[in-house]
Amino acid sequence: MESPIGQSLHKIFEKHRIVFWYDHKRELRHEFETLVLDSIEKIELINNEFGVKYRVLRQEPKQKFLLYRDGPPPADLDNWLLDVQLAQGEFRGDQGAMWLTDLGLGLEFVDIVQDHVAFFQAESRKESLKRLLKSDDTRPLIRLKMLAVCVGAEARLDSILENLLAELAKQQDEKIKLVHRCGLESFLWQQMKKIYGYEANEATLNDFVIQLFKQSYFQHFPTSSSVSPKPLSPDALVFLKRWQDSRTFASYFDHHSQNCDRNLNIEQDLSNRDFRDLISLDYFRSIDRKIIGELVRGITDRAVTGIEVEQWIRQRRQSHWYKDFQHLYEALDYAAQFIQTLAQVDLLMDSLHEGIQKYSQVWFRLDQFYRKFIYHFQCSGEVSLLSTLADNIENLYSNHYLLTLGNHWQEVVDRAEAWTADPIPRQDRFFERWVNPFLKKDKKVCVIISDALRYEIGEEFLRLIRQEDRYEA
Repeated sequence: MESPIGQSLHKIFEKHRIVFWYDHKRELRHEFETLVLDSIEKIELINNEFGVKYRVLRQEPKQKFLLYRDGPPPADLDNWLLDVQLAQGEFRGDQGAMWLTDLGLGLEFVDIVQDHVAFFQAESRKESLKRLLKSDDTRPLIRLKMLAVCVGAEARLDSILENLLAELAKQQDEKIKLVHRCGLESFLWQQMKKIYGYEANEATLNDFVIQLFKQSYFQHFPTSSSVSPKPLSPDALVFLKRWQDSRTFASYFDHHSQNCDRNLNIEQDLSNRDFRDLISLDYFRSIDRKIIGELVRGITDRAVTGIEVEQWIRQRRQSHWYKDFQHLYEALDYAAQFIQTLAQVDLLMDSLHEGIQKYSQVWFRLDQFYRKFIYHFQCSGEVSLLSTLADNIENLYSNHYLLTLGNHWQEVVDRAEAWTADPIPRQDRFFERWVNPFLKKDKKVCVIISDALRYEIGEEFLRLIRQEDRYEA
């Protein structure tokens, strides 16, 4: 099996014809003398530099040479082979140099090995880094990739940060401790300052998170005294949004958001805010609770219109926490639409035909809004929060809609001389009008018959079938 020195030299010879080996500490002569390299000539430099130069450049211009010197290189002014050395490769037999050779990095990166010895002591980390490296990598980029290996992330600061914050949320610290052991912690905070504008006397992940949520929220209220004197960069706010929307890390965003909600006393601050100024914000769960509470009062007191409620809720559907409050928002939306529609309709009719026509065009919406409100109200699990509004809707539905409509309908029925509503076709003509034309054309048709299918449910079912874009109904 080839020695580590032989393996390292072969890698260098893949790129260079002539390789210099300076045995700085004079401790590797035996390795040089016993080293066997196929098709590679070994020469020791002992006051023979001029002759060696002539041989390797003129006499044997295609032969590969390993030029060994027992000791450090001479001063540049005394080095007859300096120009050859600068144009070719150099090998160092110490551990750090061999690590660099194995990674395909030049000796100009020796400071990286010296500064982060602990990182390279693990073969798995070294191999992971090797897979990430590219020929044009700079020092900062190499260190960023080393950070990524330590954290188990992609070689981007936002990905590294997401993984570290996930660990913090789980109350673990293995990754950040490894970053510290590998001497990469100062580089991490340098990058945090450079990219996200974060700096602190004692920089920590927890402090960064608090500053991030604090600025993201209070920047919408410029007069607030809570705005940080050293604002984070716009890239930090972009990171927050990306983190919030991440399928993998959104749950950890939720954890940190709720912690920051408590640490920053957001709920207390919200008590002094107009909910309209919060519609576009979704950094904290308590924002949704504030908005929902205000909407409940506004709808109950008729202080907001159905159109306004619909617009606000449409905006909230795009928010991060909407899924947690979906049934509450939907219940409020249908409650507002029910109240507004009831206030606008005229439940009078002069005939059976007019009553049926008005119901099928407008009035059925009241039954639909009521049903959907009740459904989402029950699904929300927030009976106490919506109880006053629910009582209000129930009263309006029973006394102002059903009772009124029933009385007017009865009056029309009492005056009617026959059970007919021409030109609306009678039900006993349904088959002849709607089904038979399909059968005559030998086309398939499905008829749904339900003795208790309310008209408003049938109307919604009709829309759902048509949305399939495969059927006509």
